[in-house]
Amino acid sequence: MRPLLALLALLASVDCARAQWSIFAEKLPAAGQWATYDIARTKPGEPTTHSTIRLSVRDGGMLREKPAIWLTVEPVTWLGSREKGALRFLLPKDLSREGANRLLESAAEILFTDPKKGPWHMTPEDVASLASKAGYQNTNTLSPDELAEETIPVGGTPRRCQRLKMESFTIVDPPFVTKQTIILRGIVWRDDTQPFGVMQAKWSEKSIKGDKVSTEEKVLTLMAQGKDETPPPPLDHGEEFSMWRLIFKR
Repeated sequence: MRPLLALLALLASVDCARAQWSIFAEKLPAAGQWATYDIARTKPGEPTTHSTIRLSVRDGGMLREKPAIWLTVEPVTWLGSREKGALRFLLPKDLSREGANRLLESAAEILFTDPKKGPWHMTPEDVASLASKAGYQNTNTLSPDELAEETIPVGGTPRRCQRLKMESFTIVDPPFVTKQTIILRGIVWRDDTQPFGVMQAKWSEKSIKGDKVSTEEKVLTLMAQGKDETPPPPLDHGEEFSMWRLIFKR
């Protein structure tokens, strides 16, 4: 019984594919492209903190007779991992906005490389099984804002961007564990002439768990971008996903 309760508690804290990663999956650039972003986080009564993430893409071969690409986000945590590592999604090259909004369901494989415990991967069947056990539901939308376009400064350069409204609702409700609801609302500024499109994003994040409510403001801003012409090393897919791995090898 104790391992089961530990698993359920872990599932309640699972940070499944944050909505912000889906905003990068639409109109993926050519293999080799990369970009770094600053993420500023502000909680009420606390100083703002900053971290950096790197996005990159590499060739993914063919997926159901169509070109595929690996989208990598790093360093991030995944499914309760204690260490930050590289999180990769194998996606169709021509993924639509609707497909990007359903990032977990669109991925043919999800690969996480833990810097200490090594790589492991998930299939769509694993995602469906985990979502069922965790009582996981998620909806993401990205739609034109009332102010359709806006010029914003990014890295000291004015950028004429499409202004989009972002909303995300996530529910994690496994048995015997307090239900958690996460609500994201904000704005994304896109310039589709640039590799990953996203120039900046700002959103508020509200987490509700029982009678506990926490809020946080986040700002994601493009810092640098480029293209790596070096052939990437082969991917190590590591172990297959298992529920017990979440408990004992995270």
